[in-house]
Amino acid sequence: MKGFEKERNKTPNPLWVKLRFYILILLSTALILLLIINLDNAEHLVENILPAGISLTNAVIAYIVTKRKQGSRTYKQIMDNIKKWTIIRFIGMALFVFLPIITKAVEPLPFIFSFIGFYILHQVIEIVVLQKEVK
Repeated sequence: MKGFEKERNKTPNPLWVKLRFYILILLSTALILLLIINLDNAEHLVENILPAGISLTNAVIAYIVTKRKQGSRTYKQIMDNIKKWTIIRFIGMALFVFLPIITKAVEPLPFIFSFIGFYILHQVIEIVVLQKEVK
């Protein structure tokens, strides 16, 4: 029984497992965004906040889709569902990235570089958290 109790004690709290991703991604986004805004003297405020929001929304939706219970679906059905959501997210992101640039609502270079930076940050966080959850 003692061995079983040790294993059970190693299992993380289910609430913490669910919240870990959201807390980590929100805090890191906020800290990086504040740092960028401070270093930039708030000169490109929209060009920094908008890409952070687009990438953050994409990462949260991706995490929700990945963690969604699939019930009695087959592996092919699960992969089709993930593929569908990946395509939808990609098209949505493309629209939200290109629309402000085409309408000249933002300066393209700071906007794109900020988006790329936040996108990479969010992907790394998502991969690290998902790998820890699998272990």
